[in-house]
Amino acid sequence: MRFDRILAVDWSAANAPKRGKDSIWIAEARGPEAVTSVNIATRDAAMTMIRQACRDALKTGERMLVGFDFPFGYPAGTARHLASEDSWEALWAMLARMVEDGPDNRSNRFELAARLNQFLPDWPRFWGHPHGRTYSGLTPTKPRDLANGLRERRIVEAMVRSAKPVWQMSYTGSVGSQALLGIARLEALRNDPALKGAVAVWPFETGFAANLDRPIILAEIYPSLYPVPKISGAIKDRQQVEMVASRFAAADRDGSLLALLGEPAGLSPAERSAVLDEEGWIVGVGSMC
Repeated sequence: MRFDRILAVDWSAANAPKRGKDSIWIAEARGPEAVTSVNIATRDAAMTMIRQACRDALKTGERMLVGFDFPFGYPAGTARHLASEDSWEALWAMLARMVEDGPDNRSNRFELAARLNQFLPDWPRFWGHPHGRTYSGLTPTKPRDLANGLRERRIVEAMVRSAKPVWQMSYTGSVGSQALLGIARLEALRNDPALKGAVAVWPFETGFAANLDRPIILAEIYPSLYPVPKISGAIKDRQQVEMVASRFAAADRDGSLLALLGEPAGLSPAERSAVLDEEGWIVGVGSMC
């Protein structure tokens, strides 16, 4: 096996502490043991738990794969508009500086999206916010599509049409808020002094599966790739992360996890560069087994 512990995280952009449906669920698989899961009310508490798990793994010499269900990047060219260079690292650092996300789950995600829109062309750009609220520069509905060189979807989202574009900040299935808040949290995690040099962000720093040597790998997952049975009273978010952790652990045991983390077939050199420099990828897409 390559990983001793596999965590799958169902993220949430809720603006207040929340449990149950549409909240944070973390599932863990440890070798052949049964998958366990916990429901955590705030992003702060969730990241405290994950950070401690990473530190503990380092102390015991364990290797970890931690999957988060939000986009790790934006369509190619976005970073140049927002962070002045075509680099996921520059964009992550910028978001970490600008995001405000308190221990009570209150955040500035809509205000930040409106502010970022000032630096983006007419389309695509962030859109969507709660009914009854107004944010200057952030429209409640999708803006009119105007061609300007950026794409609405990342390359991976063009392959997984059920995945929502990262620009949508609110309403059913949206991931825009989760990405803004999640990326800022991951930037803080990878810069934790206790984890310095131990964390690699897949596929940016690993070249897909070319270099998985660091003991802690952070990766983007999309739990909807793995259907779960409909069970009365069951919380789908919990079922899905438990399924992901279980599937990845089984794939690690039989040796097929490396293929899931590997480079998808059919990427052109330009697409590969866009993915590794800025956009990121979803584990398993294009290499499902």
